[in-house]
Amino acid sequence: MARRIKILEQSFEMSLNQENKIFVKFVYSKDFKSVEEFVVSLISIINDRPVEVIRFDCTKKESVNVHKFYNNPPTKHYLEKEKSFDTVNEFIESIKENWVQYRLKYSDKL
Repeated sequence: MARRIKILEQSFEMSLNQENKIFVKFVYSKDFKSVEEFVVSLISIINDRPVEVIRFDCTKKESVNVHKFYNNPPTKHYLEKEKSFDTVNEFIESIKENWVQYRLKYSDKL
């Protein structure tokens, strides 16, 4: 079984404030020209523990989708988006613009 070369994988975090951050991970194609997989997620500290509030992701085998953990029960929807750096950036910006609402929705379900 072939192991993925870690250089093709990059991840980072962006702090929104002390209790909220955006986690981003993506996997380049072998030629470094495109994205094969990615995750863009809002992680919040709620009731003294980290929780995933919303996640946009895709894999080599699965198309772009969103997990809304703030719904009760949590939901997953497929999106008509391409696997690209532009899409990753779009989701980062969406979380930056809407993280307060996402977090409030999550808190409301508790």
